[in-house]
This record gives sequence, structure tokens and C-alpha cells, in this order.
Amino acid sequence: MLRFRYKVLGGLMAGLLLAAAPLAADAALPRPVPLRNALLTAADLPGGYSSDASGSMAFVSDLATDTNICDRQVSHGSVNTAQATFIRGIPGPMLFETLSATGPRMARAIVAGIAAAPHRCRNLNDAGGAAVLRLSPMRVPRLGDAAAGLAFTVRPAAVNMTIQGRLISVARRGVTVTILLVNAPRKDQRSLNLIAATAIRKLDRILVF
Repeated sequence: MLRFRYKVLGGLMAGLLLAAAPLAADAALPRPVPLRNALLTAADLPGGYSSDASGSMAFVSDLATDTNICDRQVSHGSVNTAQATFIRGIPGPMLFETLSATGPRMARAIVAGIAAAPHRCRNLNDAGGAAVLRLSPMRVPRLGDAAAGLAFTVRPAAVNMTIQGRLISVARRGVTVTILLVNAPRKDQRSLNLIAATAIRKLDRILVF
């Protein structure tokens, strides 16, 4: 069941939430930034989380460099990216983090796209009606230079399962931070906010130059 859930998440989100066209990162950072050094670790998270290398990251990568998640077209733009996946128990919840050196202009555009998506495309259907993705706006604290969030549910037609998730996107000095929490109780919203704040603090430590 767990591997199936990974497959459903990766396939549905990668197919439904993709960028319109390749986007080159604007000239953002005066030197290469070791983004991997800023990734969250299990020690930064609430109790019970452990690192999980088997989780699919493709859909998070797409969201992290996507300025319009409503168009459902594929982007192959490449930027310096670091990623981490965590799980708390079986079958979850799961937490995904992506740091992408997109540049300040694109980072703000990505955050704006996340904020606009629930109003532009509240419901998305994949080809053939195999699944329906529903988006809703989500309030997030002030983080970084700009921040936005959304909540979503995915219901595959072939299985009796609803996948729920919440996402926070933050622009911080040329880096886009994407934090995604999947299949967690609603009360975990505060925990997600704190995790996102921790991610920004860790990033700030390596952005001092």
C-alpha cells in the first residue's frame, strides 16, 4: 500500500501540477550555494519523523519551479536543486522539502502562482478522468520575502483512497523553498508552519555572503 501511495502521488501530481514552459533561473546568487547543507534533517522535525529515500520527489520538483500550476504542461527547466523526504510511521504522514536556486524574480513568481492556483483552477481532472485534484487556499505565516500556501485532495477513481496534502512555498533571496505535507491530520497545520519557519532559518545560515 505504501509503495502504491508513492506511485499515485508521483504520477498524479507530476501529471497535473507542471509548468508551462522551460524557465531559466535569473541571475540570483553571486556564488554557488550549497543548498544540500540547508536541507532539513529528522532532528529539525517534530518527534517521530525519519528520513525516507524511497519517496517520489518528481512532483515536488515540478511545483518548486512552476509559476503556473494550472496549465498542466510539462517544463524541463533545470536549476540547482536539493531535496529531502521524511515519513512518520507507516503509512505516513510524509513530508517533502525542495530547495531550488531559481533567482529572486522567479521565486516570487512561483509563490504568486501557488497563491493564485486555488482561484484559477479549483478542480483539475487528469486525462481520462482517472483522478480529480481539488485545490483550496491556505493561510500561512509571513516567511522569507514572500510566502503562500494551498491545500489539496486527490481522489483516484480506481481506488477507495483520498490523498490529502498541504503545501507552503517561500521565496527567500533567490531560493524557492517548497514544503509539502501529505496525509497529515488537519491539526498538523501549526506543525507545518513551524517546519517551514525552521527551513527558512536553516537556509538563511548559508545565504550569508
